[in-house]
Amino acid sequence: MMDLPKGKLIPIGGKEARSPQDNNGGGSRQVTFQHEGILQEVLMEMKGPESRLAVITTASELPEEMRDMYLKAFDALGCKNVEVLHLDGRNVDSKNTLSILEEVDGVFFTGGDQVRLIDRICDTKFMDLLKDRYRNEDFVVAGTSAGAMAMSAVTIREGSSTESLLKGIVEVSRGFTLLPKTIIDTHFMSRGRFSRLTEALLLNPGFMAIGICEDTGLVISGGNHLRTIGSGVALILEADHIRNTNFKEAKRMQPVYVEGLGVHVLARGAGYSLSERKFIVEK
Repeated sequence: MMDLPKGKLIPIGGKEARSPQDNNGGGSRQVTFQHEGILQEVLMEMKGPESRLAVITTASELPEEMRDMYLKAFDALGCKNVEVLHLDGRNVDSKNTLSILEEVDGVFFTGGDQVRLIDRICDTKFMDLLKDRYRNEDFVVAGTSAGAMAMSAVTIREGSSTESLLKGIVEVSRGFTLLPKTIIDTHFMSRGRFSRLTEALLLNPGFMAIGICEDTGLVISGGNHLRTIGSGVALILEADHIRNTNFKEAKRMQPVYVEGLGVHVLARGAGYSLSERKFIVEK
């Protein structure tokens, strides 16, 4: 049996509350930024305000804007020790970059384009070191939107959010594989992504698909146990008990039928075990 990772993953569905004035994030329920907010929980999974954190803006086309936004957000939570890294072909494996990664308590991947993020960071010394720290230390890998989608084994590169489940609406590729046999999608309800995540799951039998809504996250321990944080919900889709589907025979852009797709809705107070396929209500 493979050793369980000692670190934690925190994928976030996007639009997390980033200031006290933005304290309801993407949902309607008011949350207290300093105490209930997702970024606060990211810090608490490390060492609280004393945490040393690296914010990775590689996915974004506006890295300076992202840098300023997250420096301000973490500063408001009392976290002053934040390094911002915009990694590309020139600096991803530099001595300075690897030195920062060796010293921080966790990393936070911003939103943007998951394809850019994966293409620039996979197959690098940076990724090797990140995985090593995640597997062997109490190290946190957090990410929002594209930064969350990249964590899974399979990543949706492109996918239209159609009203119907039509064959051929998604294109997938490898992800960071920090969470094996999974596919993560974000902005899940607000952008109508049920159909594209379902097709991605049908393309990968035996996988689990995780759709995370805005201002919602999951704290994943041991590469298995999911705990929900934030003001919204996350959905778990599983295809283990599908009885009938025309997915293989359907032609491109034809509608797909599925009998027996498993759907679980998680919110704060609920979790899930990926290995046991078990819904957990926290006491």
